[in-house]
Amino acid sequence: MLDTGGLVPREAVALWQESIGLLYDVRLRNAGDDRFQFHADAFHFGEIVLTSYKCIAQSFDRSRARIGRDGLDHITLQVCLRGSHGRRDGGCDEKASSGDLIVADLAQAQSTGTSDFDSLNLTVPRRLLAPLLRAPDEHNMRVIAGSAPLTALLRGHLIGLYEAAPAISRQDAEAVIRPTLELAAAAINSAVGEESAGSVQMALTSEIRRHIDRHIFGHDLSAGAIAAIFGISLRKLYYLFEPHGGLCRYIQEERLRRCRAELVDPGRRHESIAGIADRYGFGHRKSFVRAFRRSFDMTPREMRALAAEGRGLLVGRGGNHTMWHWIRELR
Repeated sequence: MLDTGGLVPREAVALWQESIGLLYDVRLRNAGDDRFQFHADAFHFGEIVLTSYKCIAQSFDRSRARIGRDGLDHITLQVCLRGSHGRRDGGCDEKASSGDLIVADLAQAQSTGTSDFDSLNLTVPRRLLAPLLRAPDEHNMRVIAGSAPLTALLRGHLIGLYEAAPAISRQDAEAVIRPTLELAAAAINSAVGEESAGSVQMALTSEIRRHIDRHIFGHDLSAGAIAAIFGISLRKLYYLFEPHGGLCRYIQEERLRRCRAELVDPGRRHESIAGIADRYGFGHRKSFVRAFRRSFDMTPREMRALAAEGRGLLVGRGGNHTMWHWIRELR
């Protein structure tokens, strides 16, 4: 828990910027505001983190350079309990107000602003939530109305989980992860303006995606081979992956994402970029660099350099047990 009740505003601002600065560049929206105080706490449920903030109006920025430095690949679902939060350049329909849900993809750039606000935030590694979502890369900064029934259910669930967290056992904490993820995915999917594919199709798509993930190193992930394994037609397979930009794009993006994870991994800094790319089937250097830049807005070399810089910046930033470090360490 972090609370600045005993600090003067200047010291409180410095502590807030130092702590959340592991994830965002933040600044007060009203310069010189002498009211600044904040309260933040968090609960770690093994593979997910639930946090709560209470703070005054400010701006949050997550640039491409910052994304490259920290290598985070998480999704945060923020329930706005008081005030508003949304894109600084967006219209009123792109701002979450009390009761609404806003989705933040930490692997994508963000530029947002808040009023004085309270929020409850669920942060999840992409690998856990994305298989349950339609078009998982297309939700950054989406606002989902709090009046939607599934959003209301998720909001109630997270509030209840937050209230129960201090007394919850490790076993119960682990047991609650899967239902929480499924409810979060249901809340997000219900707001996508597409015809429902039905629960059977969603389950089938999830199975195919898990198959692709398990065989991502393999060279036989052709549409024909996958369709044969699952006993469906090519037309059906292509239809299932339309929300993901197509089957080929999904496979390539997943391979690029794995390359990115290895490039920012300090344990793999001795490996060459070409070696990492080749492991995921990118044998042509120029094609790999073009594809990587198209997905992450920088070259593989720039990504690795920024990640190394980010690890250097992290050294000396207080203890390793704050809520922000928990989020950074989610994988």
